[in-house]
Formats: sequence, structure tokens, C-alpha cells
Amino acid sequence: MRAFPPRGGACALALAAALVRASSLTAQEPTRDTSRVAPSSPTLAPVVVTATREGPRAPIELPYALTLTRPDSLAALRRLGADELLFAVPGVALANRQNPAQDPRISIRGFGARSAFGVRGVRVLQDGVPLTLPDGQTPVDVVDIEGADRVEVVRGSASSLYGNAAGGVIDVRSTPPALVGVAPYARIVGGDRVPTISAAGAGGTLGSIGYTSSVTRVVGQGYRDYSDQRATRGALRLVRPREDGSLLPGLTLAARYSDVDLAESPGALTQAQMDTAPRMADPLSVRKRAGKIVRQGDLALTVAQPFGQRVALDATVYGSVRTLENPLTFAVVNVGRSSGGASARLSGNGTLGTRAVRLATGGDLQWQNDDRQEYEACIDAATASATCPTPSVQRGRLRKDQRELVSSAGPFVRGELAIVPSLLASAGVRADAVRFRVRDRLVSATNPDDSGERTLHAVSPSFGLVWRTTPLASVYATVSSSFETPTTTELGNKPDGSAGINPELQPQRALSIEIGAKGLLAGVSALRWEVAAFQTGARDELVPFDIPGGAGRRYFRNAGRTRRLGAEAGAEADIGRLSLQAAYSYSRFRYVSYVVGTTSYAGNRIPGVPEQALAATAAVHAGSFTLSGTADVATAVDVDDANSAQAKGRTILGLALSNMVRIGGVRLSPLVALQNLANVRSAGSVSVNATGGKFFEPAPGRTLLVRMALARDTSHIP
Repeated sequence: MRAFPPRGGACALALAAALVRASSLTAQEPTRDTSRVAPSSPTLAPVVVTATREGPRAPIELPYALTLTRPDSLAALRRLGADELLFAVPGVALANRQNPAQDPRISIRGFGARSAFGVRGVRVLQDGVPLTLPDGQTPVDVVDIEGADRVEVVRGSASSLYGNAAGGVIDVRSTPPALVGVAPYARIVGGDRVPTISAAGAGGTLGSIGYTSSVTRVVGQGYRDYSDQRATRGALRLVRPREDGSLLPGLTLAARYSDVDLAESPGALTQAQMDTAPRMADPLSVRKRAGKIVRQGDLALTVAQPFGQRVALDATVYGSVRTLENPLTFAVVNVGRSSGGASARLSGNGTLGTRAVRLATGGDLQWQNDDRQEYEACIDAATASATCPTPSVQRGRLRKDQRELVSSAGPFVRGELAIVPSLLASAGVRADAVRFRVRDRLVSATNPDDSGERTLHAVSPSFGLVWRTTPLASVYATVSSSFETPTTTELGNKPDGSAGINPELQPQRALSIEIGAKGLLAGVSALRWEVAAFQTGARDELVPFDIPGGAGRRYFRNAGRTRRLGAEAGAEADIGRLSLQAAYSYSRFRYVSYVVGTTSYAGNRIPGVPEQALAATAAVHAGSFTLSGTADVATAVDVDDANSAQAKGRTILGLALSNMVRIGGVRLSPLVALQNLANVRSAGSVSVNATGGKFFEPAPGRTLLVRMALARDTSHIP
């Protein structure tokens, strides 16, 4: 089989079907784990990705940086956060805050590093269904991490065809159903200073319907004080194949539920606190009982319908409901949310004279309805006052009561022309309109009506060239633009404390130029590789800041202009019984013009992302045993716009030993891992531009983890 599919939509679809069939035949658990399964050959499997807005394609044919990764390393041992799925991806910076009340911070090429909670600046999907809300924020606690089989990552503003995203797209793809009646599994992971994660599920087929399911329970305290959590998550997918005889999904119904009934928030520390007691929690967070209780349910229906060999229609409708009770250091926030949307894409391929042509067109509609109340946080109040009439209670006076409505619409079109068989030219454009409306319900003679609305528009074009230098390699160049709106929270947190919409905060807009190369070397060993260099200029970049006396509330303003220069390289190889994966990122990100008051930050480094980072995994297979390891190396990270302080660089090493034992019809997979072997003290994340020097969120020291997994042994099933 060729390492990459030949040109042409029918061939790409046929290869995608073959890949789904092959992966289904070997699916015995909801994840593939090379720490316990030795490779059968030194040949890497062909790659087809779907995060292209035009159907399955080979990465070698696309004029932008795109990486496919599988969560099969020591880094994804626990599957506790979405960051574990993205280890060793070039250009992706991961910041685990060791805070169960706040999601890991995930940024691509520096976009998203400003996030105070959730993910910003990056579009997140699961099986092609948007998890990102129309205002650009993503609560990643709803990702079905347990059922993830692979992750496709688009880096750079070529993601503009997805809409409100400046940095890229992350599409988490679920494990396909196993071609057996029932394939159950269970696992438990625990250790020193970590919560215990228990998971169970099953996959298989019932008649013509394939299914996967999982339930996960997380209980216990993390590395830091005041980081206890209790959470239950469940997921179910039902898949009916297409009627053309292929195993590609024709109709998919997916449901997820998340119930976090306890998540404490230890907050960030000063440098002195982290140096002397890294496990401590911020005293203010403890006194205010900061944390969250959140419940969310999601439902999505996806239809994929081919029309002959050249045209295909993909359509999705989805919706979710969410409730959040969120005591913070500065307020108690309650949100009731309903959201949803629909997406459609029509794609086809044909010829224009003697030249091959592809065309895709479609659009996205989304809506978000938040019922938000904000109360004074009185739990630490010493005496009664007008805002806290009863001291030492969780909620005081209601100070914000409003309905926040967001809607977005974005049609797009993308075309590709084979100028000659080895040279592909493509162009695309998307037009977006995002409407924010606030209905103030706390109106009185002394509190005026702060209702209002704003509509933010953008047109985002892109153009690219791909030259197939050999059947297994290509070089490309692309020019693309993107935009990113403020979220409802960022628009609503006005420094003067009033409700409504901030009329001065603007969306940020970016223009990127990128060149790169990618390919595969085949032979005794197999090596898949990619390199890219880029320059991204942004104006009105959204920057977080705190104000004195704000008790940690995040506000946002626009920087004048920024410039990002970067280079990325990634490789994945199988050499006999040795498997390797590595990613390197160089990020020279600077403010070009940015003035606050009388202070200019021009020339300063943009905080939140290391200038250089290297992540790597390696595994050696010997019979049923596997010895695997990880390396996470990064330079220092600036914590504020003034570059007044830095989180030190890090070198974090991990090691694991696993085995696989077959007993009757059961496959047992024990594993023992030691993370941070050298017990390095480092910051797992930083709170950018925080006041009071509370920039640092410490990472764990040396940690012992033990896992036991069992599953039905289907190796004997033809």
C-alpha cells in the first residue's frame, strides 16, 4: 500500500474506508497504547485526516501545517485532561494548571496563552462537531478524553475556514467500534498525590449498528493543597455505516454527560510561595472557597452521504445544556447555558479540461444563551455591610443579573486546482458575523439599564500552493488570515465594574505567511516528518490584565500590533522494536506597538509561551514488555507584558514499564510509571499579567503512578 493515497477524491475516500476497516479489526480497547503493544512491523500506517473542511485528505496534499497524533504515550497515561492528548505536537504549548476548577491552557503558536479558563484562540471539535462556543471559548471539560483514538491539529491561521479561531483547530476523533459483538474494558490509575481515575466501557456491534461507550470517575486530591475533586463523565456513540458497503460512518449519534460535583481551585502563587511551599494553595482562594460545580449534557447527530464517487454531503446538528456554580475570589458566578448549532459541507471533485479540481462549500450556524448572575463573595467578610449583609456566607448582594445571547453565521468556500499533476493551488474564503447581545435585568433608579449589543464582522481569505516533489514528500507555501472575537466574559468584565458590553474591546485580526515541507521515508525503518516556518502579524491582540483591588478578576484590552516568528519540526518513526516521536518549536513572539498609559511595551516578548520547547517519547518493545519514556524540555516563560519576571525553564523526564498478559479470554495490562524523575521544581502554568506577583501555578514533583487495565482478548477473532 502506498504511504499516501493518490490524488483524487474517490481514492482518498477509498483509502479512508480501508483505514477505518483496519483499525476496527484491531480495536480491543477504546485507545491504542504502544506502551503495552509491540509493533508488528516497522512500517507506519498511511495517514488520512478529516479536519480539512473538504473530506478525507492526505496531509502531504495540504498547504498548511497539520499533525495527526495518537494518545499512546506515557503522557496520556491518566487521561485526566485534554493536554494529555497533545504531547509532542509541534507548535502546541501545554500548561497544566494543577487546578481541577480550571482547564489546562492549550495554545497554538501563542494564540490561547491568555486564557484564564477554558481554551481561547483555538477551535476545538470532537468528531467534527464544534465544542467551541460562538464567542470563541471552549470548556474542554466536556471533551470525551476516554474515548479518544487520535487527534488532528491544524496549526496557524489556515484554520480560518472554521471561523472564530486565530491559532488553529484541534479535532479529537473517537475510537471506531470494534467488529465484534461486545468488547468490554476497564482500567484504574492511581498513585502518589494524584486523584484516582477509574474507567469502564464497551465497544462492538449490534446488527448493523456499531457502538462505543465509557464511564469515568475521578476522585481525590491532586498535587497541591485545596485541589480535591469528584467528577463523573460518560459518553455513548452509535454509528451506522453507509449504505455503499463501506465501513465509513453514514449516521452517527453521540451523547456525552459530565457531572463535576466538587472541584477546588488552589489559585496561583508568588515566586516566594512557590519556592518555599509549592504544594500550598493561595490563601485567598481557600478563604473564599473558590471552586466550581458544573454539569453539562451534549447531543449531536451527524450524517455523511455520498452521491456517486465525486460528491459528498456532510451535515451536523448539535446542542448542549450546562449549569455552573462558580465561587471565585472576587465574586460568586452562576450560569445556566443552552447552546447549539448546525454545520453543513458539500464537497466534490472533477476535472476542468485536463486538470483535476476540488471544490467544497458550506457554512456554520451557532447560538449561545447564558443566564448569568453574579453575587458578592462574602465568605471571608469580617463584618456586615451593604454588599454583605450576612458575613461569612457564600453569596452576598446580587450585583449582576443579565441574559447574554451570542449568535454566529459563517459561510465558506474552498477550491483546489491541479496546475500540473504535482502542483496544487488552492484558495478559500470565509465570511463571519458574530452578534453579542446583553439584556440587563438588574435595573433600578440607581442602577441604569446596561443592555446593549454589538456585531463583529470578518472576511478571512487564504491561498496556498503544494508541490509534490516526490510521491512521498511535498513542500508548500500559504498566506492566510484569521480573526478572534472577545468572549462574552471578556466583553462583560469592564474595568469600571459596570454591566453590559465593553464598547472599546475589538476583535484581534491576524495575517500569516507560512512555508513548510512534509513527507515519509520508508524502508527498513519508517519515518514521518514535517517542518514549517511562519510569520504572523496581528493587530488589536487581546491581552489580559488585573487591576489593584480586583481580587483576581481578569480584564482585557487590545495591544496595538504583534509579530510572531516561528519554526517547527516534528518526526515519528518505527525502527524495529523502537518507536520514537519528537516535536521542536521555536517561538519568537514580540509586541511591535503596544502602549498602556505612558508605558510602551514595544519590543517586549509576548508572555505565556517558552521561546524554545522540545517534547519527545520513546518506547522499546521486548516480547510482552515495553519500556517507555518521555522528555519535556522548555526555556523560561515570561509572566507579564513588562517581562519583569519569568518562570524558569524545565527539563522533565518520565519512565514507565508495562506488560501485557493474556489469561483465557482476558488481556491484562499492568503499568508502573515514574514522572519527573529528577524531582525538578517548575511552574506548570503561569497567570499572565496577574497582580500581587501571583503568576505561578506549580507543577508536581516526582510522582509514582500505577495502572491496571483489562479488556476482552479479541486477537483470536477473525
